Amino acid sequence: MKKFLYITMVLVISLSFVACGSKTTADASKTSNSTTTTPAKTKITYTKDLAYLPTYNGVKSATYTAKTKKTLATSKYTLKNTTDVKVFNDYQAILKQDSWTITGATKSTTIFAKKGTHTANIIVQKMGKDVILMISSK
Repeated sequence: MKKFLYITMVLVISLSFVACGSKTTADASKTSNSTTTTPAKTKITYTKDLAYLPTYNGVKSATYTAKTKKTLATSKYTLKNTTDVKVFNDYQAILKQDSWTITGATKSTTIFAKKGTHTANIIVQKMGKDVILMISSK
């Protein structure tokens, strides 16, 4: 009888160790990642040069080229100590929050968006520890 009790205890303890060391399922990991990367709704501010376009966290334009008959208006921003993936995801969320329609996107590189008569082509480029954000719009 004691052997049976010892064997049962060893099996229960072994199963608990195996269960504690198991990997999370794919669905559980997707759920936890999506809740940690979803940005909170923030107050949207707009660029000085392109008054209809939301800014990325209120940064100031480094360079601005006005729209002509043949070219779009262009703004260039340098974002210090961040990653291209973070800027891409955050700015895409800001645009969606401001009712822009994302018409196309290339992961962590470009966003094409439209709102009413306005269009915006956004390029995110990693440069060392910084990120360059270039926006061409009309």
